[in-house]
Amino acid sequence: MNSILVPTDFSSVADNAMNYAISMADYYQLDIILYHVVQMSSPNVTEQIHLDFIPEVTENAKHKLNEKVKLLKTQFPQISFHTKVEYGLFLESLKKTCEDLGPICMVMGISGNGDGMDKIIGSNALNVMTELKFPLIIAPKYATFKPIENICFACDLKNVLSSTPIVALKAFSKLFNANMHILNIDYNNKNFTPDTQNDLIILNDMLDHIKHEFHFIVDENVQHAIDIFVNNHPIDMLIMLPKKHSFFASLFHKSQSKEMAYHSHIPLLALHQD
Repeated sequence: MNSILVPTDFSSVADNAMNYAISMADYYQLDIILYHVVQMSSPNVTEQIHLDFIPEVTENAKHKLNEKVKLLKTQFPQISFHTKVEYGLFLESLKKTCEDLGPICMVMGISGNGDGMDKIIGSNALNVMTELKFPLIIAPKYATFKPIENICFACDLKNVLSSTPIVALKAFSKLFNANMHILNIDYNNKNFTPDTQNDLIILNDMLDHIKHEFHFIVDENVQHAIDIFVNNHPIDMLIMLPKKHSFFASLFHKSQSKEMAYHSHIPLLALHQD
């Protein structure tokens, strides 16, 4: 299905992500699926929705989502909007919906402060990024869509044949018609091995039909190096591999993961190994 799935809790952060997704769908001629889960229990809340109230709460959510779509259709008549509301556990429900509908990707928002409702949707985005093996675009709080012309993909050049999500990289490069900037970060040759040069050659061959170029930076702080590179190049999106245990994986441990997602000013595309 040529669509973008947009989970929403009706918060301002979710609305910002929705606006980003709508602009993206308009530009790349995709559909939008607005998706809401009436959760069995809310994050950090112990009491669950009473079973007697589930139908009422679900119907209220459907009405609210349909009203939102009615307004959106008047603003964006060229886009096909779809909605889905269900009751369950958020991650399990989202996983099944992705398997059933097969969207190109999901788009979720994250805030810069993690307060109130922003904290909930932000937490969900980070959980989806690490727990579900579906492409996820995280739209920063103040992100506005612009065509994706340059993508940064940080790579440690280790076991690239088995660790590189080449199918997804090719798919998104084709969709965006974007240049791929492969960024390797090292310090005092800590990550350099006798196989590094061979992995570089293999990766270059794997990306043969993708417009790409390699960049090498010496820096002991991975996040700092990525920030500097993104600020000095016209990068429109940063690709992240949440499950990859490598020099880049430090960005996805505890506070490091949140720091990267919360403070990035460009959209993050989380991919997983093929």
